[in-house]
Amino acid sequence: MPFNNEDEIKAEREKWNLTDEEFAENLDTVFNELILTGNASASQNPEFIMVGGQAGCGKSALVGKELQELPNGAIVIDQDVLRTKHPKYVQIHDEYTEREEFLLLKRYMDRLVNGVIDRASTLRYNIILESALRSVSKFIKNTQDVIERGYYTKLSVLAVSPDEANLSMFTRFCTFLERDGECRRNTRVDEDSVNKIPENIEKMDKMGIFDDITISIRGDESTNYLPIQVYSQSNSPNISPASEYIAEINKSKIDENDFEKRYIMLRTILEKYNQQVQLDRLDEFHEKYKERNNAEKEGQYPSLD
Repeated sequence: MPFNNEDEIKAEREKWNLTDEEFAENLDTVFNELILTGNASASQNPEFIMVGGQAGCGKSALVGKELQELPNGAIVIDQDVLRTKHPKYVQIHDEYTEREEFLLLKRYMDRLVNGVIDRASTLRYNIILESALRSVSKFIKNTQDVIERGYYTKLSVLAVSPDEANLSMFTRFCTFLERDGECRRNTRVDEDSVNKIPENIEKMDKMGIFDDITISIRGDESTNYLPIQVYSQSNSPNISPASEYIAEINKSKIDENDFEKRYIMLRTILEKYNQQVQLDRLDEFHEKYKERNNAEKEGQYPSLD
């Protein structure tokens, strides 16, 4: 059922709230799972790495690369994964839409992420936190907190053309759909986030909360598809990370013919599984791409700068 206002969200959320005792038990379980998953152990010189990038860009691959380079492993905080750790997630998943699920679990997620970071930093584990960098205020506070505990901090961003990232979101959806018969992963095309990412990179850069800011691009077969770092602020202090990010996404614009082929392939799969909501989103994205592409050809639509 759609929520019409904050009071309705709050009332519905009360059904699924955990008591302090239930949350403490849940946090213990989740934290122990994260230790095993990231092969984490205490470090004399712990690191906090925020891995950022637009939804669909491939942050998971960058997380994997960062994790490989940490000798003591890490606590990896993937919010899409952590959301499923709510004790009653299956019921919530089955009863609500994608958007409603997000709203109902938002407070739980904030509490869980903060609890994991606080415990991990107390124990001096390395921490890798994924973020779409659309809203970063709470993560700024997390970063400031670990700095006080002596952590080395890094912002590691993956730069991918927004159109490529959005196509990848739909591709991921279709992959899960064909494999599992359903998928609740995000397919919302958020054009505002394209502007928010460089704005937030610049905002955090000016705050000076990171020891280094790096920009990577997608890898290929030669790198086993691990991302390739193309910029480090510590090595290029006279180049702003936000401008480097913009330069890289403008370099990686998707070919029009490739876009159309992939669009047709994705549409065929979504039609086969009667995914009307996703078809509408894909078609809207396709129309906006064509409008923008035609405007760019006529010199009427500037690149992000």
